[in-house]
Amino acid sequence: MNKITALEAISFGIKDAGVKVFTNFPGYKSHDLFSILDGGMTSTNEKIAYEIAWGASLSGKRSVTMLKNVGLNDAADPFLNSMMVGVNAGLVVLVFDDMFVEGSQSRQDSRNYFDFFGGLWFEPYSIQNVYDVLYKSFSLSEKFKLPIVIRLTSQLLYETGAIKRSKIQNVKHKFIKDQKRFVIHPVHSKFQQKQLEIKNKNIRKYINNLYKFKNNNLKNKLLIFGCNTEESKKYDDSYQKVQVFTYPLPESISMFLGRKYSINILEQGTPFASEKIKVLSNKISYKVNTGIIPDKSAGYIVTSNYEKLFISLAKAKGIIIGDLGEYTKDNLNSVNAVLSFGSAISVGMGCLLGGLKKIVSIIGDGAYLHSGQNSIQEALDRKLSIKSIIICNGGSQGTGGQKIPGDLYQTPKDIKVMKVWYKVTSQIKFDKIITEFMESKSPITLYLEM
Repeated sequence: MNKITALEAISFGIKDAGVKVFTNFPGYKSHDLFSILDGGMTSTNEKIAYEIAWGASLSGKRSVTMLKNVGLNDAADPFLNSMMVGVNAGLVVLVFDDMFVEGSQSRQDSRNYFDFFGGLWFEPYSIQNVYDVLYKSFSLSEKFKLPIVIRLTSQLLYETGAIKRSKIQNVKHKFIKDQKRFVIHPVHSKFQQKQLEIKNKNIRKYINNLYKFKNNNLKNKLLIFGCNTEESKKYDDSYQKVQVFTYPLPESISMFLGRKYSINILEQGTPFASEKIKVLSNKISYKVNTGIIPDKSAGYIVTSNYEKLFISLAKAKGIIIGDLGEYTKDNLNSVNAVLSFGSAISVGMGCLLGGLKKIVSIIGDGAYLHSGQNSIQEALDRKLSIKSIIICNGGSQGTGGQKIPGDLYQTPKDIKVMKVWYKVTSQIKFDKIITEFMESKSPITLYLEM
């Protein structure tokens, strides 16, 4: 095969993995890949892009979101929460780390996010390796039930070469209703934390089996993390060169860290891997106590205030995408998925792009003004018949009712608007309202006046 660019190799890996949904907000090189993939519409911001990709994964479709390193900062809330709730179909996060500061404000190293919750990160080092990593990452995401992060640095993105492609994957997943897995809420925190610990343990086993290092007893060792093509040319054959492209690090790397060896480390960015190597080389024995997680779930909000709404939605057989608020956890266990604050509408978009029907996004007025309102126009531009219910209870009720600035009732002209006074409406009448709401063929917003 003729030489191709790194972006082309990445696009082939994504396509051959059978990915159906791509999201992006323009940033260093990420938008170039999005164009190569013919991704279509960019999102309003990185947070929405991430939430749509997670919603598509929830629906059962493989998805990828592509962001620059600074863009991951904007998507940090849904990204970190997705590490806790996990994924359904494979979700891959491509982070373009602009280490040359060609199109960024500053030199930021996204690997520092790994230290929050762990997971599995790849840092490819060659054209063939980046294709192979992309091709495998979606199935690994499904195996470990976590988003997989792939860090792409400037030096790799300027590489060219030939690749050997694999056959196109055709993987289908069904939508799963599982509140404990997919609703981020304090009631589920201990369960989700325990699951994350198990996932990270399984990832460490996978990593340890992935590498087959051999010590050739050369005293000079060169540990290369990711793509350092230019820097590695400075080291001759007197060095044993060891290539690493994953985080966490393989435990077998410790075989090179004795006092009789001279260790040199190449990495792009901050001394992230170097600091971890220092810990391994010191062979410190220690015990860690990060504090217990008390079970105070009885004190968390599990509301019965919205029974009328959820009873009607259950009759209509709607899939409920919720948000963070006093209605997140109700006594009827109605909400099917919650990712982060202000995410209900964009996650709902992802579910619709994934092919699900009867998606209802429920969001409080505080969360709507915070970030949910930005999603409405994108839903219209994507020609998605988004159905949103805004609970109008006078502000941020979960924290005491603080007023949030903004015009709650400002909606694009293409949105059909319904309003209902919740407390004075009977169950029978409310059932009829929800039936009309669910039967709407056009985008619709129902304001629930409390």
